[in-house]
Parts: sequence; structure tokens; C-alpha cells
Amino acid sequence: MPVHIGEFASEVTVMEGDLPLSHSQIEKLVKLVCQRLEKQKRAREQAEEATELHAGVAPKLDVG
Repeated sequence: MPVHIGEFASEVTVMEGDLPLSHSQIEKLVKLVCQRLEKQKRAREQAEEATELHAGVAPKLDVG
């Protein structure tokens, strides 16, 4: 079963001896993985934004 996550793609197969998963179980697993990846991405972006310096943050100093 092909799984596509953004630019990442992988072929998922069941090996002998493993418990087979139903199609709906695989779909739920893929959905959960995608949600977790998105959550991690948002957290990383928020951390980056929180540590960025912006030009308009502090008032200009009047030197003169």
C-alpha cells in the first residue's frame, strides 16, 4: 500500500509472521502519523518564530 506524506513516500507491506492489519486500521495509523508530523511541524515553526528578531519590536532611540 503506497503511503504519501508531503515529499515522503513509502511502500507499506505486511511481512510473514506479522499480524496483518485491515485496510481501515492502516488508514487510521497513517492518519495518526500525519497528524503527529503536522503537530511537530507547527511546534517547530512556533519555536522558530518565537526566537526571531523583528525590526519593529523595540521603539526607535532618539539620538541627538
